[in-house]
Amino acid sequence: MREFRLTSPLLWSGRRADETAELPPPAHALAAADAARDRQDWANAVLYYRQALKQDPLRIDLFVQLGHACKELGDFDAALEAYQQFLDKQPHDPDIHLQFGHLHNRMGDLEIAFKWYCRAQALAPADPEVNHHFSTAGLRFSRIKVERKREEALDLVRTGRWQVARELLRELVTVDGEIDLIAIYANVTKETGAFEEALQLYDDYRSYAQANDQKSLIDVEIQIGHLYKAMGDFRSALQHYIRARDVEFELYGHIAPDSACEREIRACMAEIYTCFWQAA
Repeated sequence: MREFRLTSPLLWSGRRADETAELPPPAHALAAADAARDRQDWANAVLYYRQALKQDPLRIDLFVQLGHACKELGDFDAALEAYQQFLDKQPHDPDIHLQFGHLHNRMGDLEIAFKWYCRAQALAPADPEVNHHFSTAGLRFSRIKVERKREEALDLVRTGRWQVARELLRELVTVDGEIDLIAIYANVTKETGAFEEALQLYDDYRSYAQANDQKSLIDVEIQIGHLYKAMGDFRSALQHYIRARDVEFELYGHIAPDSACEREIRACMAEIYTCFWQAA
């Protein structure tokens, strides 16, 4: 029995069993466990809480302390098992649900952690600590869901699945508040052939650029030009390409030799004045 007690917990701490204090008499196991916990000696805390539970199996609250110590030691499976022992006997205790949430947070599984916080909040809706963790986890988890949706939407755009991408981008921009995706949303809407809606979205893109990124105003006008080209209205397209060039000049004081605005202007001129315009 002595060899069994002195195996993995002490080896996890990088020490041999004979390099630690001898296991105290059973009457003092709980005190030793609490003392080890207080000095953050998690390996011995695990050892002594297990001994204390053997001494008094009715002290089911010690499973929670054992779980804490296992969690701090990094033995998450053992922590889950200890917490589960308590939960089986006290299924309506809000704190153990909170502890499961903390453990899954430590394990990096925020989705499962949030589910445990939801259960804790359902059991103790007026508890300020429970509500704090519930709200914080909810914000973190919602952000994770949004990031997943963003990745999915961009994958759809890359593969040209315009209609599905449009629906997902609409939700991201209008519901989740991911307004930085407005340009992509407008472009994808144009690709679906919904030109009138795309034109309105490009106006929203202009407002976003004016407030957040003045350089993007060049792209706003270029994209609207592309939209009018897709509609077959080359004169309106030309007007927006000229506006894009004007914005470029206002921002930089010159027009770059390889400016996209100039290329689009020449292309539009060739389409409009076919009788005498020769594109370079």
